[in-house]
Amino acid sequence: MTIDALADPPLDVLARAAQDPRVHAAFDEVAAACVRLRFHEGLRRGWQEARAEAAVREAAALSLVEGARTSVDDLRAMTMDQEGRPRDPASSLAVGIWRAQWGLACSMAPLNTRTPTRAMRRPLPWLVAGVHRDVCSALVEDGHLPTDRVAIAADPAHLAAAMRILGAPLPATATAAALVAHFRFRQVFAPGSAVVGSSLARWVLVDRGVDPTGVLVPTVADATDPATASRELAGWVGGGVEGVARWYLHVCRTLLMGVREGEDVALHVQAGSLG
Repeated sequence: MTIDALADPPLDVLARAAQDPRVHAAFDEVAAACVRLRFHEGLRRGWQEARAEAAVREAAALSLVEGARTSVDDLRAMTMDQEGRPRDPASSLAVGIWRAQWGLACSMAPLNTRTPTRAMRRPLPWLVAGVHRDVCSALVEDGHLPTDRVAIAADPAHLAAAMRILGAPLPATATAAALVAHFRFRQVFAPGSAVVGSSLARWVLVDRGVDPTGVLVPTVADATDPATASRELAGWVGGGVEGVARWYLHVCRTLLMGVREGEDVALHVQAGSLG
């Protein structure tokens, strides 16, 4: 059986899996961890620096997921390169992934302001296209990718399915988990489908109040242990309630690790020891 022959889980299955008591408890655990991160001392005044560092760390993790092997230090150096040195395709992709994460960070509502400030609102199609444009930007600059593949879905039907997930009345963490799975399972964009899905998931978590800091680093666990991520994704591909619930539980574990990574970022900001 080919991947195209497999069906995406229906929205009612996504909703039923989110009602599983184990999943509900895991969602609550993620929410509590994000509250702890929100009030970390290192984010009182250093939240902008923390978001910048989280963007680099998330970009390095997503680069590994996409097969572009790089480290946080190497990626940080590439983003600061002002000499225009030639980049191979993997490095160009990594730089583009960082640009996408930084673009998201810049659109988030500021923390700890004297007056409430809303995040920059962007129509969903514009947001999706913008993320893929950023992902591809360095590849295009360096001559590794033609422009006619940028911000255009590889399969419009798969993109439409993603829009239905975004519009479904699901808990925010369930929506984020479903987006990650869908964009990994289906090649919605090429290149960088997994990056677009994870970026949208990150945006959902911030926009819907689960992680208002934008400092959570959600992909670090899957980058560290891709075998487990692939094994758990099989539950999503199976399409049943139990399999989707298993995927939700996996994503909750990755988010908890992402919170710990965010706390590490905040500690380094507090100590003035980033970089």
